[in-house]
Amino acid sequence: MKLYKAKDSWIVTTEEHSLWFNRRSLSIYSKNEPITDHILSSPAWDSSFVSNINGYIGKVQFVKDGLHWLIFIRSQELVCEINKKHEIYRITDILVQPFDNFEEESVSKGNNNNKYELKCIEELRIWYQETQCFYYSRTYDLTNTVQRSVNQDENIPLWKRADERFFWNRQMLSELLNLADKEHLDTQWIQPIIMGYLNQCHFTANEDTDVQLILISRRNRHRSGVRMHCRGIDEDGNVANYVETEQIVRTNTNLMSFVMIRGSVPFYWSQPGIRYRPPPKIDRSKFK
Repeated sequence: MKLYKAKDSWIVTTEEHSLWFNRRSLSIYSKNEPITDHILSSPAWDSSFVSNINGYIGKVQFVKDGLHWLIFIRSQELVCEINKKHEIYRITDILVQPFDNFEEESVSKGNNNNKYELKCIEELRIWYQETQCFYYSRTYDLTNTVQRSVNQDENIPLWKRADERFFWNRQMLSELLNLADKEHLDTQWIQPIIMGYLNQCHFTANEDTDVQLILISRRNRHRSGVRMHCRGIDEDGNVANYVETEQIVRTNTNLMSFVMIRGSVPFYWSQPGIRYRPPPKIDRSKFK
């Protein structure tokens, strides 16, 4: 994928399709046709090449009435290949661009909101670069366990099959999800991402049996705050810091999966203060 900046739009192109972010109307739409470098370099488009990218993560707004920002996958690392057909990548760096700002100088010289937004962007970049805990696959559903996936129709787009609890960038893609429900949209633009951990190893058993061991941890996007400041359950039944860990064992002829879950104790409680081992506090004894 290639990212271009035109006078009125950001344009993401592939060999067959293009995704457009109109900077005046703040609308997003796709075209089922390629936009060649030759066309984009013409004076009529007044566009310039920005960067090669690997995907679109979503749109965010850090402050109310502030700028909207587009987040793209700048670089990635292949960490696992399943069944020789599903490649899983770890995101190693992101690219963040202002969606609705035409005077880029105002971003660096602007008001306190702009300064705060720039700080948020820098922290977001560091988060992706240093934690190394965001993963995705274009063909394998990382949000679901093997058990949940076994009866799913693989012809259904990946984002429609995804478990919304672990679809980490779902809210950031809400505009594209709404667009996809109304009209045909190339599914490559909607890329579910999980936050957690993923690794694999290979070994041989009984001299002729190749074994692949895969470990996947998925962190729930609901109530995922700092441990001491986010405890218990909410009105929708989501517990704080819920993580699902799946151990997958693949052999030449068999597939096995074992799933463990963990999370905060499921009732209304908190643990105020930051001193060592603050005492738990029961906030409510029953649901409303």
